[in-house]
Amino acid sequence: MKKILPLFLSCILAVSMLGCAGEKKTATETVNQNTKETQTEEPTQDANTSGVTYTAGTYTGEAKGKNGTIKVEVTVTENAIESITLLDSSETEGLGDNAIASLIQEVIAKQSLGVDAVSGATESSDGFLAAIEDALTQAGADIDSLKKEVAKENEGKTIELSADVVVIGAGGAGTAAAVTAAENGAKVIVLEKTAIAGGTTANGGGFFAANSKKARELGDEPVDIDYIFEEWMKEMDWLSDASLVKQFLELSGTTGDWLEDHGVVFHKTEQAVQQSHGAGTNGYHKYDDYTKTSEQLGAMLTKIKEENGAEIYYETPADGLITDNGSVTGVTAKAKDGATLKITAKSVIVATGGFVGNQDMIKEALNGVTVNAAGYNSNVGDGILMAWEAGAASRGLSAMVAHTFNVEGNGQIEGDYEFMDLYQATSSVAYMPIIPWVNAQGYRFANEDIVYDRALSSNSVISQGNYAYFLYNEELLKTLEEKGARSAGMKDKIAMGPMPEITPMDKGWGKLTEITNKMVDGGYVVKADTLEELATKLNMKQSTLQETMNRYNTDAKNGKDTLFGKDAQHMYEMSQGPYYAYKVSVNNLCTVGGIRINSAFEVVQADPENGYTTIPNLYAAGADAGGIYSDHYAHTIEGAAQGWAYNSGRLAGAAATENALGKDIDLLKQ
Repeated sequence: MKKILPLFLSCILAVSMLGCAGEKKTATETVNQNTKETQTEEPTQDANTSGVTYTAGTYTGEAKGKNGTIKVEVTVTENAIESITLLDSSETEGLGDNAIASLIQEVIAKQSLGVDAVSGATESSDGFLAAIEDALTQAGADIDSLKKEVAKENEGKTIELSADVVVIGAGGAGTAAAVTAAENGAKVIVLEKTAIAGGTTANGGGFFAANSKKARELGDEPVDIDYIFEEWMKEMDWLSDASLVKQFLELSGTTGDWLEDHGVVFHKTEQAVQQSHGAGTNGYHKYDDYTKTSEQLGAMLTKIKEENGAEIYYETPADGLITDNGSVTGVTAKAKDGATLKITAKSVIVATGGFVGNQDMIKEALNGVTVNAAGYNSNVGDGILMAWEAGAASRGLSAMVAHTFNVEGNGQIEGDYEFMDLYQATSSVAYMPIIPWVNAQGYRFANEDIVYDRALSSNSVISQGNYAYFLYNEELLKTLEEKGARSAGMKDKIAMGPMPEITPMDKGWGKLTEITNKMVDGGYVVKADTLEELATKLNMKQSTLQETMNRYNTDAKNGKDTLFGKDAQHMYEMSQGPYYAYKVSVNNLCTVGGIRINSAFEVVQADPENGYTTIPNLYAAGADAGGIYSDHYAHTIEGAAQGWAYNSGRLAGAAATENALGKDIDLLKQ
């Protein structure tokens, strides 16, 4: 993805005061692309006090970001950084590129590299700053002087604020909670630690909504909520909170209509597309363009700022709950300008998106197993940890949305290759059901046909530990390279591979061998002439892997999988070496548990002997709130995680507002 982003364009991500109209809030300077305000940055009055000088000119620098190389162009005079242009970047649309735009402004304004990374986009920020450093090094700059930390405007100051409802987090749940509270009369403050709204919700494809207006307009057969409820609870072995599940399902259609009314753009789809969504319902609603979700949610927050007096603080992480005799009475936070915010509140809602980016919490929840964070790395469980510190109980920590494979070496191979060539070599082969999967001991552990379902295949790999190995041989490699997938026994498209452009069935995969050999040289793929040698390289017992493959190859010859019943056409015989082994782990979109709540979305204490008493004034929603899942994610319906985010956010927002204002709110009538 190529982007040209000069400074004047980057200023669409404005540094703005986001307090209530007429009130001066010096702690709210932040980049927020959702306000669409514009402010041109100029070097500050005391910029470049270090006396750094440059050889005037324009220089190109580059460095590695989160998703690839970042390339910049920097123009300097003899004593100032004049402009910065982003030439090339593959950073995540939304958070990653917004972080870069924010840093352009800050580096220019402060004439310094001693600026903080944007919360939630640390790798993108570090890569961008390193690219600027590369350019300035060429310009003869004293980099050590440029990296000296610049004092923040309000460092050491404490600003006291008050609100009826404080919402921590501006993802799907936090945004829904804040808008619900504000539109029902509450004075709302939102604290979001990243530069934009959306969180994990901005990475998702859509959400569940039963019997929405869009479904009715299409004449869809009504969704049987009672049936879905029963199927959900059976899948969860009735370890879920039945009241929470039922509230979510019953409100979901109204919430779909509510989102449409608030500017979220989506359409109604047909039946669920994954095998794991066993209820077979037709309640899935897909965003027209999921890359716009962040902007649309941000616009919702901007609207309540302008029309309801809400205060929206971006790049302002909450860092603690204020308590008094067991009741939560407020929140503390750290603003981008260095000020500490001390906010008194009648109700506080925790909606910080779970802990997908916290590997220590992941390992503890999964008994030592790790998974790759494919969601927002900024979701590190801070809200959950704050609630636990205040005495909250935990629930559903092991429930996670496992979603697709991560092939070791993916994104690490350099060279003048087209995307499709790299995709075929680093992903497509792994998503073919014709190759056998073995665990770290060398045992086959699944019917590989489940590769067509992201959830089922990911869960099967997680069940084996941190990783598994997917095996193939040189004969298969050459067949794919010369003739395509159909000649290798594939009768249907390759899972996760759009057809026919990226993983063609009837056309050779041109550079497969060349790229695979690079993966071998890089240590990402293991190659061996024999199964015995392969087992040794993978630290397996030779006899175990040999027995596994002997049975597999015999079954392939006989046209019947006697172990797991895989489609006979997908039993590809691999009797001859050389052999290759991909090391495959699992990507995790988000966690979906953490804080125990009751039916009113109130956070409860860790006192099961007393029936879990509430912590007054504290609420939780979205991925932070445990209750609708047991020890795993519910695949009964498609779009459950995002549906829960929006609906739990609305329900928590209503409950918190009722607590703060003493009024009754009926969301089914809104």
